[in-house]
Amino acid sequence: MTELIKLTINDTQVEAEKGTKILSAALDAGIYIPNLCYLPEADLPFGGCRLCYVEVEGRGPVTACTQPVTNGMVVHTQTPEVERLRRTAFKLLIAYHNLDCRNCPKNKKCELQKLAPKVKVKLKTPEDFRDLPTDLLPPDTTNPYVTYDPNTCVLCGKCVHVCAQKNGEPLIDFAFRGYETRLTMSSDITLIEEKCPSCGQCVAICPTAGLQTPTSSESNATLAEGG
Repeated sequence: MTELIKLTINDTQVEAEKGTKILSAALDAGIYIPNLCYLPEADLPFGGCRLCYVEVEGRGPVTACTQPVTNGMVVHTQTPEVERLRRTAFKLLIAYHNLDCRNCPKNKKCELQKLAPKVKVKLKTPEDFRDLPTDLLPPDTTNPYVTYDPNTCVLCGKCVHVCAQKNGEPLIDFAFRGYETRLTMSSDITLIEEKCPSCGQCVAICPTAGLQTPTSSESNATLAEGG
């Protein structure tokens, strides 16, 4: 028999199965918490975007996607401290982001555009990070099925998880560290042709324009170079 946990979120009594994370419990109860990197089916939550901060009485701020519910837990999703942390997290996400939204292929469909008003941050380079380098990087076209634009990627990790789940191993993964962190697309064309089902799930799940389906000419050119 499944054990049910009882907790309170924003003065609302909520029940969730043991092991459920706060974010899942809240969303299932119709209580919105901003999030970007969350994948319900992920075995291990990534917790990379840090937008789902909530405050747990007796503990303080935690990321709701990684914290399991416990009996008697009292959660607040809109305290001043929580909102401050979310604003900081969102500013970090867009610090290196190419904010030329008008010319972006994901304009008006981008999750950042939807989240900005919810976390009360404008989509412009934050004053705090104006000294960071903003030079645009060339897109990675080594994968014939997916083009990666590091200038619009927010490193949410969704594509890495989906690719690994689909293929048993990711053909997309993280490389480098700190501000140099990027996604790396497999440059082994033979490996890609053998294992990539060209399902498009990584592109479909991308919240920004970080991953796009290349044009036919770009894809053919990549395959020709690999052959």
